[in-house]
Amino acid sequence: MGHRSYSFSSAQGSDEATFLIRNLPGGVMSSYLGAQAKVGDQVTLTGPMGAFYLRPIERSQLWLAGGTGLAPFLSMLEQLAEQGADQPIKLYYAVTRAADLVELDRVNALAEKIGNVTVVTVLAAEDEAHDRKGFVTDHLSAEDLCGGDCDVYLCGPPPMVDAVRAHFDTLGVTPANFHYEKFNPTETSAEAA
Repeated sequence: MGHRSYSFSSAQGSDEATFLIRNLPGGVMSSYLGAQAKVGDQVTLTGPMGAFYLRPIERSQLWLAGGTGLAPFLSMLEQLAEQGADQPIKLYYAVTRAADLVELDRVNALAEKIGNVTVVTVLAAEDEAHDRKGFVTDHLSAEDLCGGDCDVYLCGPPPMVDAVRAHFDTLGVTPANFHYEKFNPTETSAEAA
C-alpha cells in the first residue's frame, strides 16, 4: 500500500478521525477500501503535517473549497458549531459535477447552526444544470474580499490555488490573511504500476 495524504474532516479534538476520500476507479486507496479493507486491519497514520487550521476569527471570512478540499472546512465548521462565530463566513464549494457535491447536507446543517455562514456551490461541468457554472474565479468579486478586510482560506488542487491567487491580483485586492493548502490529484493503481 502506498502513502496518501488526506485532511481531517472531523472536529479538532474529536474521538473519531474522519476524512473525505474520493472514490476514484482504480485509485490505490479507493481500491483498498472498496475491495480489500476489513475490520481489524492496521493502518498507519501520521500527522497532521500541514498548517491549514482555523485561526481566531477577527474579520469576515472567505473560504474556498475545491472538491475533497472541503474536508478541513468541515472540521472548521464543526469547531465553529460548538464555539460560535461573530463574523460572517462565505464558503464557496467548487466541484466538477453535481455528484461531487458530497457532505452538502452536513455543510448546510452546520452553516444553519452557526448562523452567519453563506454556502455557495459552483459546478465546472458545462453539461449539468446548476445556478453557478464555471470556475470559482468566475464568481468571486472584489466585494467577496471586503476591500481586503477578510481572511481567506483555500484548499484545493494546485491549478485552483494558482487561479485564485492570480484572480486576487486581477481584482486588485489583497486579503488581510491568505491561508491555502494545495493538494495533488492521486494516481490510480494503473498509473502507479
